[in-house]
Amino acid sequence: MTSDLVLLAALVAAGIRMVTLQSRVRVLEEQAITDPLTGAFNRRHMQDTLATAVERRRRSGERASLLLFDIDRFKRINDALGHPEGDRVLKTLVALIGQRMRAVDALFRAGGEEFALLLTGARFPDALCVAEDIRRVVQDAGLVPGQPVSISVGVVELAKEQSVDDWLAEADAALYRAKRAGRNRVAGLFGDPARFANKQSGSNRIPFPARIS
Repeated sequence: MTSDLVLLAALVAAGIRMVTLQSRVRVLEEQAITDPLTGAFNRRHMQDTLATAVERRRRSGERASLLLFDIDRFKRINDALGHPEGDRVLKTLVALIGQRMRAVDALFRAGGEEFALLLTGARFPDALCVAEDIRRVVQDAGLVPGQPVSISVGVVELAKEQSVDDWLAEADAALYRAKRAGRNRVAGLFGDPARFANKQSGSNRIPFPARIS
């Protein structure tokens, strides 16, 4: 009987150690793919996730769109209010968007004040609607009391046989178009970046996330 109890105790202890080890491994795995400041996924995980989306597009035709956005004139916030306040704005932005994402979407910190949102299954028109809603939400959020804070967004749908690098380059070019059009804009590679930002908020406000077909 005593030997059975000893064996049982040893098995329980081993099980506890195994659970603890697995928990630590999960924490380390999460840390390896997460930006420590904002809690968004990091750039390394972004590259891996986009590569998976590219492969799915090639194999099964699954659609995906990428929103690349950053905070307009973010350096002014850091310069005027200090880096701790800038960090708070970044964390608040990620929390704001994270609360409104679908489970299948993924938010990444691409670097500095630049972020990327992967919309799985989204065609370009749907992604534009989501991007415009994000822009409006951020604009109306009052991230810095007494000071307007906005984002510019570039939107690109993944083309078949397109590489990750080309997809990101197109998103970056679309973001540049939004910046060049005056900031606080949503832009694709073509079309008028101002046509969304000029719409008035109200009953026509697009819900986030937009229905994706």
